[in-house]
Amino acid sequence: MKSENANPTTVLVVEDEPTVRALAESIIEALGYMILSAANAREAIALLEQDEPIDILFTDINMPDGPDAIDGLELAREAVKLCPGLRVIYTTGHGQTDGLTALFVEDAAFLPKPYRVNQLTEAVLATAADHPM
Repeated sequence: MKSENANPTTVLVVEDEPTVRALAESIIEALGYMILSAANAREAIALLEQDEPIDILFTDINMPDGPDAIDGLELAREAVKLCPGLRVIYTTGHGQTDGLTALFVEDAAFLPKPYRVNQLTEAVLATAADHPM
């Protein structure tokens, strides 16, 4: 069902590993969504502050970015403050989720790495379907 809003869903992909980021972008773009991307939380927050309509944040939890690094958990909390109604999909590898889900923003989804194309597709489609346009 198409929403009356003609604007396509916009997904902000935040991933410090360039090849993984490029792969995620191509998978999500193939679904017909607009893509914004950032290599770290600072870049992502700068995009979120520009009043671009962003519907979904797809963020890696672990993003090394120097001593003042902000991880994906903190990024999501900031992002939801900046864009109320933003939906979040977290991802990380190495089974690093023990206890982390308690820190997730409300109604967030989680996709463990390495993920397959169909897993990312399903996660984005399900999150977009839950998103009130």
